[in-house]
Amino acid sequence: MGLKSIAQSLSRERLYNYAITFGFEFLIMVISVLLFKMVNLKFYSNGFSEYTINKRLVGFLMPLLMVGMGVSLPKFLSIESHKKQLEIHYTALLVLSGIFMAFLLLGFLFSTYFSKMVFGDMDHEQMCMVVVLYVFSLMVHACLYNYFRGKFKFKISSFLQLVNIGLLPLLAYFLADSIFHYFLYLSLMTLLLLLTVNVLWIPFLRLTWSDFKSSFKKLMNYGIQRMPGDVVLGLFFAVPTFIASNFFSLTIAGNIAFCLSLFNIIIALMSPVNIILLPEASKIVFEKNFALLKSISTKLLLLSIALGVFTFCIVFLFGAEILNAFSVENAVESEKYLLVIFFGVIGYSVFSVIRSIVDAFYETAKVSANILISFCVFMALLLLLRIFDSFTIVNTLLVFAVAVNSLGLLTYLSLIKIFKPQRK
Repeated sequence: MGLKSIAQSLSRERLYNYAITFGFEFLIMVISVLLFKMVNLKFYSNGFSEYTINKRLVGFLMPLLMVGMGVSLPKFLSIESHKKQLEIHYTALLVLSGIFMAFLLLGFLFSTYFSKMVFGDMDHEQMCMVVVLYVFSLMVHACLYNYFRGKFKFKISSFLQLVNIGLLPLLAYFLADSIFHYFLYLSLMTLLLLLTVNVLWIPFLRLTWSDFKSSFKKLMNYGIQRMPGDVVLGLFFAVPTFIASNFFSLTIAGNIAFCLSLFNIIIALMSPVNIILLPEASKIVFEKNFALLKSISTKLLLLSIALGVFTFCIVFLFGAEILNAFSVENAVESEKYLLVIFFGVIGYSVFSVIRSIVDAFYETAKVSANILISFCVFMALLLLLRIFDSFTIVNTLLVFAVAVNSLGLLTYLSLIKIFKPQRK
C-alpha cells in the first residue's frame, strides 16, 4: 500500500496533474515560509505580529464571504457544458462582488469593534479595512482559479495560484514600507492581474436574468449549506489567535498565529490531492464508478496518515530550530505552542485529503456537519478550561489539537459509510 500501489490505481494523466499541482504548491509553500522570515526582519516584532494575525483573519473571512462557492464552483464546472460553465463563472463574480460591497460597508461602520476584537486594541481600523480589500482580491482569484480547475486545466489554475499567492506577495513585500501598505499593494496588484486574465482568457458572456437565477440557485443550493462548515473551519484557526490577543498579548498572538500558519502551510502540501480530487471525484460519483473511488480513497487515506506522522516527527525533533530560523520572539515558549498545535496534524491531514470524496458523494453538507460537531467539542473543552480555572494558552492549543483530530475521525467515519452499500 505504498506510493507504487497508489500510482498504479491512478491514470497517467491524473498523476501528471498531481505532479504539476504539487510542484506549484510546493513553490508557494517555500515562498510563504520565506515571507515569514523576511517580514520579521523588515518590519520587526510588531509588524510580524500584525502580518501573522492578518493571515488568520483572512483565513476566517474567506469562507464566510465565499458562501460555499469554493466547493460548489469546481463541482458544477466539472460536469457542465461550456456555456453553462461561463454562466456559473460570471454569476459567481457578480454575487461575490455584491457580498464584498455589503461587507465593506459593514466594516466601515464597525471598524473600531473589529480592530478591538482582532488585535485587542482600537489602533488597527485601517488595517482591518485593507484586509477586507485583500480578501475580495482572493475571492476573485478563487472564481478564476476554480473556473480553470473545474475545466481540468490544472496547469493554468496552478500557475495562477503561484502568481497570486506566491509571486505577487513577494513583489508587495519589496514595495511596501509597512504591513498596511503590503496588503494594500498586494490587493490592488492581484485585482489588476485577475481582471486582465479574465478579459484575455475567459470568453465574455452577457448573462440573462434567467441564466443568473438558474446558476445562482444551483451554486447556493449546494454551497450555502456547506458555508457554515467552511466558516467554522476558519474559526478553528482564528479562535486561538483571538484568545491570545485579547487575554494575553499581541506578541503571543503573533507567535501563535505564526505556528498555526506553519501548520496550514505544511498541510497545503497535501492540497494538490484535494484540488484535483473534488472535480474528479464528482465525475466518478456521477459515473457511479465506486470501485475506482474506493481504491483511490483507501490508498490516499493511508498516505495522509503516513505524511501526518512524518510531519509530527519533524516538528518534534526540529521545532526549536524551525522557530530560531525565523527569529521568532520567545522561541523556547513558542516551541511548546508549535508542538501542541501539531498534535492535530494527523487528524487534519486525513480531513484535508478525504473531505473532497465525502463532499462529492453527499448532496447534504456532511463535511460541514462534521466540522460543526468538532467545533462544538472545541468550544465545550474551552468552557471546561474556564470553569476549572485552567485557561492557559497551552491548554487552549491542546484542546484545539484534540478537536482537530476529532474532525479527522469523523471524516474517516463518513468515508466508511459511503462504501457500506457497495459491499452488500
